[in-house]
Amino acid sequence: MEQFSSKPWYPVGLVKETTKNENIGLFQHFSIHTEFGTLDMLNFEGLDDVKKFNELINQINKIDGFEVWGDFNNLETFDQIEIIETQKGVNFTVSNSDISYSGIFHNFPVNSWRRKWSEIETNSSLLIPSGGIQWNGLDVMVFRKTVTSKPIKWKSESSALFSDMGEVLGRFHTKMLETSAPRMEKEWNSRLKRLETITSSGTLWRVPFSKNTDSIRSLGNLSLNDWMILDGEVTLDLLGLGFQLFEKLVTENNRFSCFRDIASLYVEIDGSSMVSGTTSKEYLRKVLFESWRKEAPKKWHSKSALDGNLGGMQIWRYDVELKKLFLAKSFNLKYNKNWIRGVKDIQRTLFNYRIISGSALGMLLSSAMIALLWPNLGIGIKILIFGMGIAVYSIGMKVYRNTSLPPY
Repeated sequence: MEQFSSKPWYPVGLVKETTKNENIGLFQHFSIHTEFGTLDMLNFEGLDDVKKFNELINQINKIDGFEVWGDFNNLETFDQIEIIETQKGVNFTVSNSDISYSGIFHNFPVNSWRRKWSEIETNSSLLIPSGGIQWNGLDVMVFRKTVTSKPIKWKSESSALFSDMGEVLGRFHTKMLETSAPRMEKEWNSRLKRLETITSSGTLWRVPFSKNTDSIRSLGNLSLNDWMILDGEVTLDLLGLGFQLFEKLVTENNRFSCFRDIASLYVEIDGSSMVSGTTSKEYLRKVLFESWRKEAPKKWHSKSALDGNLGGMQIWRYDVELKKLFLAKSFNLKYNKNWIRGVKDIQRTLFNYRIISGSALGMLLSSAMIALLWPNLGIGIKILIFGMGIAVYSIGMKVYRNTSLPPY
């Protein structure tokens, strides 16, 4: 445990015991025991040694359980490697005189969509992974060709950038429409229950989910750092996306609503020190959402999909916040729980809105019953009473819809 406790990718806040298993080729194999389950961990001593990296690549096809896909099948010998350790794993860049690749080595192998995404037709707004190594179907390494890009400088007045991001995200979700599946109400609510338990959030929230809330190949936890300026265009880098850290401890599901990707950016905007003031942050969330809506499939931003009583955007922000709280707990980091503390206020607001719609429906039913069953009433009076019921119902539902929680 002490060997890895200082590593940014090691969940030091969760680990109870570490068991050393038999090596798998050049990989050290450990079982990491936590109070929530056991994780497989692979370690490669000397990853920053280019000779050892070349040796690993040459041996990988000969090791049972490992599979090489994409450009990795054509890799040559490299003469330089650089590494940076992060929470997601070890970022590396390997190169020779002809080519350079950027990649991630996942010490905790993950289930991701990146092999599927490698089949997406490339365009200027998406950087697509082009190869990798899998162990028992899980990603150990994923990479793409290195590009020369500029980081985005986030400011409160960066509305044009967030507008571009929304459009790119909307087009990406349109691509995901082809492989979308029906909503997964049971699985999503079970996940929320699990997250509430392992984070000790003190909250409880379940929703039925709209029929227009399809499940897609989600981006995972999308952050502002996954965007860059490439050839003068805002570009989404898919290399570090499409998976959930420590998903085995939470859920094996990687399919979520497209709203979760947007909610991930909402959390990033609200937590960013680069954006000042509540008003500025709300404005940027709105800019992002409205530009996304221009490009995304219409049914995914329909009235029913955005209805807070059926989940809407708020339940997905809840999911993102709980997962980030769990990751903070995993790495012994602080996390701002202000939004989670406000969940009860959101639920109270939704309940009040339901009272409005319920009362309107009650007035309609009451007027219908009076018109039909009250004795000795003239037909004109009955029509008047029923008409008044319809009018009250229409006004009440209009008020209900106009007071629904905004999607940003």
